[in-house]
Amino acid sequence: MMNAFFHKMLIRVSFLLGSWFIRFFAWWIATGYLLFRPPRRRSSLQLYRAIFPKRKGWYHFYCVWRQFHSFAATYADRIEIDNKKGVTISAQGKEGIIDAARRGSGGIILMSHLGNYEMAARAFEEIGLKHLMIMGEKEARQVARDQRETLSSRGISILVATGQGDSVFGGLEAIQFIREGGFVSLSGDLTWTKQRSFLPVKLFDQEVVLTSAPHLLALVSGAPLFTLFTFRVKRGMHGIVISSAREVKASSRSERKTALQASAQIYANALEEKVRQHPFQWYIFEPFFGLASADTGKSEPQGVI
Repeated sequence: MMNAFFHKMLIRVSFLLGSWFIRFFAWWIATGYLLFRPPRRRSSLQLYRAIFPKRKGWYHFYCVWRQFHSFAATYADRIEIDNKKGVTISAQGKEGIIDAARRGSGGIILMSHLGNYEMAARAFEEIGLKHLMIMGEKEARQVARDQRETLSSRGISILVATGQGDSVFGGLEAIQFIREGGFVSLSGDLTWTKQRSFLPVKLFDQEVVLTSAPHLLALVSGAPLFTLFTFRVKRGMHGIVISSAREVKASSRSERKTALQASAQIYANALEEKVRQHPFQWYIFEPFFGLASADTGKSEPQGVI
């Protein structure tokens, strides 16, 4: 929501004065985006009409207000966690990832645009996880450079997927990283390259398309897949929930699409459950529902090797 220079200036001042400074300015910036950026407002209204189809229009607008200002609060969250002041992070289910790390099997961490992933990055830093984060070109542009530098300082390597030739994994780099015992994290709720592969799933009683990337990576690498959600419980208190490990398997090439579809639907079910619990922390600011029909014919996953 903020341009790079202004964001960097607010961050520096907030480190000196406290997180209240950026919290104050971010609140007003979020309000400005809500009032004067109709495309983003419309996308969020569409989102909440799908999540709460039986509620009236005023409630959907209230949800958008809460979503925009909840996202604005993530800027203050980053200051507080960097200053290590008044922040509590509880992680549920990280034992599975720790066990996989000890075995050297590596794994895939399936993320979402729910909550603040930097909270999970801090938890992974504490256990010394070898970690690679894959971002799409658009996603990488939206993440400020200082945020990427912060992630890098916590031991997270970042790979930007260009989508060239539908190779969303940057060739074999991610697979090799996993086979060396590393963990690759990537989002599952948004597709992030122009040339991409889709999997149709049911979400909030609607058909939507999700990227096949994390599920295909799990299938090709044979590594366990963990679904991870982060959320703000209240100011200064954050939660992380990590699923138990699961595998994506297909005994033949003809069964591959079915296996990927099943894996994507398991993720969609988990995502819906968490969004219902924390509806204002799902930070989707672009069209999401109603895209499945437009992408018909692109849902066949492409190979990466």
